[in-house]
Amino acid sequence: MGGFGFTEAQEMLRQEVRRFAQKELAPGALERCKMGPMELYEALPEIDKKIVDMGWTALNVPARYGGQQVDAVSLGIIFEESAKVDPYVETVGAMQATSTLLETLPEEVQDEWFPPLIKRERRHAFGFTEAAAGSDAASIVTKAVRDGDNYIISGEKFPIPFAMVADVASISVKTDPTAGFKGVSMFWVPMNLPGITRSHLPWMGNPNLVPSIAVFDEVRVPAKYREGEEGKGFYMILSTLDWLRVITAFTCLCRAQASLEEAIAWSQERIAFGQPISRYQGVSFLIAEHYTRVEAARLLCYRVLWLKDQGLPYMAECSMAKWYGVEVSIQAIKDCMVIIGHPAYSTEHPISQRLRDVVGFQMGDGTPQMQKLIISRMLLGK
Repeated sequence: MGGFGFTEAQEMLRQEVRRFAQKELAPGALERCKMGPMELYEALPEIDKKIVDMGWTALNVPARYGGQQVDAVSLGIIFEESAKVDPYVETVGAMQATSTLLETLPEEVQDEWFPPLIKRERRHAFGFTEAAAGSDAASIVTKAVRDGDNYIISGEKFPIPFAMVADVASISVKTDPTAGFKGVSMFWVPMNLPGITRSHLPWMGNPNLVPSIAVFDEVRVPAKYREGEEGKGFYMILSTLDWLRVITAFTCLCRAQASLEEAIAWSQERIAFGQPISRYQGVSFLIAEHYTRVEAARLLCYRVLWLKDQGLPYMAECSMAKWYGVEVSIQAIKDCMVIIGHPAYSTEHPISQRLRDVVGFQMGDGTPQMQKLIISRMLLGK
């Protein structure tokens, strides 16, 4: 994205991902959006293998594991073009954050986990939130107490997406309960360790996130699984959330784009009072307004990725993208549902599922109020 716009290589990548998405993801996408969490994950291995074969799961991982370095804008292109066809299939989103956290661990741990994660033979989850600690990440009560060459972890993570299907989770704990945010540390916790229990948490949307609750009852974790230094976990959470917030915005905007395309097609076919409803300004102006807002939010997401590639600060823009992208998507999908009418209100129609999904993303990775707080602090100071 040199200057304004995509480079020739990035446009070629976009076309490649579009071809892949239409060939491999489009068939069965509608059926997958109606599946329950566990049913969905049982249907993914065949698609996962094709994504692995494309090399996308190895992007920006260390070269010794076959990794290839790419820019953030290109990652956005891959994610956007695949999510527009099927937002329930993971391509390059979470693996980028997973790789960054895993690289803070000793090489022997990386050797154990990078190959199966790249091959999608194992899955990773993030556990930052608790029942009384969402946006206030420093107020967690899950604790880790050093015991020789181990830490003993006790507490509960709620919600912890993907926990029911994850083989390992990066979780935040308090190693020093008296130190506030400076007492937060991060651990790479294999989910088969004794003392861990997991249960499914029913949500009204986003079945692909497999919402879960995980309880850690005096779980003994080797010290080698500590991610980075003690007391540095809060900063690692912030860095991880910066990336996940952009991905959240993209996945909501992709749902909005798909809904707008369906509303456009419907409005050109639906006849009312002798003509297609697309000829009425009440419909056509509404579509024009939402299409403009979605495009503006989409460009904001790419600006965040461009700033990241330039090594420039992007925290405020990241929060703008997350808050605005989700907000724009909710309003667009709601109005598309009204344009299509009762058929879209049916649980059989993908628009109703998309609306349930994007509402949930208002809370994930930071509420709208939290994003506005970050933006205002960056603009006005603390």
